Amino acid sequence: MRIAIFLAALLMGSAAAFADDIVIRADIAEATVFLSGAEVTRRGTVSVPPGTHRLLIAMPDAAQADRIEVSGSEGLRIGPPQLLLGHVIAEGALDDPEQATARAAVQAANESWWEARNDLAAAYAVRRGLEAQQSYLAALSSGGPDGASMPADMTTLSQNLATLGSETTRVEAGINAAEIENRALADVVADRYAALVAATANLARLTPFDESIDGVEVTVTADTEMTVEVAIDYLSDAVHWEPSYEFHLDSDTGALKIERLITVFTGGTARWQDVAMTFSTAEPNRPRSPSELSPTPARIFEPAQIGLMPQARFGDAAPAMEMVAAAPQAVLQTLGLSISYAYSEPVSISAGGQTTLPLESLALETQTEARAVPRTDATAFLVAIGQNDSGEPILPGQASFFRDFALVGEDMIDMIADGAEIELAFGPLDHLRLIWIDRSLAEGDRGIFVTANTQERRIAFGVENTGDRSETLRLLYATPFAEQEDLRLSMTLAPQPNAVDVDDLRGVQAWAFSVAPGETKLIEMGLTFAWPEGQELIWQP
Repeated sequence: MRIAIFLAALLMGSAAAFADDIVIRADIAEATVFLSGAEVTRRGTVSVPPGTHRLLIAMPDAAQADRIEVSGSEGLRIGPPQLLLGHVIAEGALDDPEQATARAAVQAANESWWEARNDLAAAYAVRRGLEAQQSYLAALSSGGPDGASMPADMTTLSQNLATLGSETTRVEAGINAAEIENRALADVVADRYAALVAATANLARLTPFDESIDGVEVTVTADTEMTVEVAIDYLSDAVHWEPSYEFHLDSDTGALKIERLITVFTGGTARWQDVAMTFSTAEPNRPRSPSELSPTPARIFEPAQIGLMPQARFGDAAPAMEMVAAAPQAVLQTLGLSISYAYSEPVSISAGGQTTLPLESLALETQTEARAVPRTDATAFLVAIGQNDSGEPILPGQASFFRDFALVGEDMIDMIADGAEIELAFGPLDHLRLIWIDRSLAEGDRGIFVTANTQERRIAFGVENTGDRSETLRLLYATPFAEQEDLRLSMTLAPQPNAVDVDDLRGVQAWAFSVAPGETKLIEMGLTFAWPEGQELIWQP
């Protein structure tokens, strides 16, 4: 497609290369990668003769570039950059050393393959010649190629037969030798073809530039011949990074180790070879200013008019509603914190590929507890509670959770700001089996006491420790409550909870206690509901 576009432009006389065009490659040298997009710097070295020239700088990701700036060494005057797409150049003109080596390997493998093919063809020709001799000698032994008889003179006949036998033996030995050579050469041809395929695949892996390039063009002027370094700075929307984590919890000590990983994604056909990488939590593509508000007048209508009212009557409010829908995109998940990670080693990424890099791990101290929710869960769960005192936020991302070296699950985590509380779950505790019993149903007709406006229920919930050590746990239960004056509720709990309205959730009660091995502990709850006649109770235990 690019070549077709270029040819069309060529016919119009606008794309012909000038005699003083200078084509250079500029590899990615540095990059600051954001959660969306990247600031990229390419560098290249070129020899510029005196005078004014057009500099064509190869940049495969030019189509995804924005805010392109070109600078050079002192003494080189550079004009404004122009986007360049599909400019035709000589094959291999922009190969880097690795690509040049791969291209030379393909050429050498191809020449070697053809040499082996020629050797095999020559060997086949020799064999065919010997086979023709063999056919001729066989014809002589049966009376001659034209059917003539052997001479009657016995001496002459004896000499001819001896010669014929000797030649036949020689030819057969030659055919056998030729067959062995042909097989060996066929193996050589196959091996060299395989080497050619491998060399071609390696060259393709390195994504060499083809006969056309994308990039930028600038006019440069030098007073004298000079070798200069050219830098191209631009923003690319084809690159981003994502964090991921491994949370490793020591359940005995509460020590929490957070292994942090960065996965960087590069789109397009640009190669990233030995690039100095910095990863930033900043998002330069986010809105820079607050949203503009539109008037949202309130109106009243007769009830009968509401269903008949045309949609156009709400036109003034529509822009404001659109702004609200888009608002989550403007919410900074990092809460305004911007952190950069300068990677200590140069990074290489194949074109359009990705790579995962480790960051320095974090170590936090937590308190662990067994947490039980018997109404909905079958077992208790291990929860680690602490504070993020690492000095930096833990960004949202995919996380794997390990408890005592065993993988217990994977999930997305929300952002944990610096200084914020941490509460992470590390899987079920199968030996802490949860119990929920509706004693009213278990007692049959004597259980649930119901009148027209009264209901009594008795429910038990708790935990059984089937393990071999004592466990301390926190049990949570959402007890009922009444908000209407006409609905009266009386409730008894034994034992009483240690905390009520946990996390400001009305009715959520918490108990903390220890359970010995083989022990079962239950909490007994009695409920009585009363309400006016003619109404119904809506409640599920």
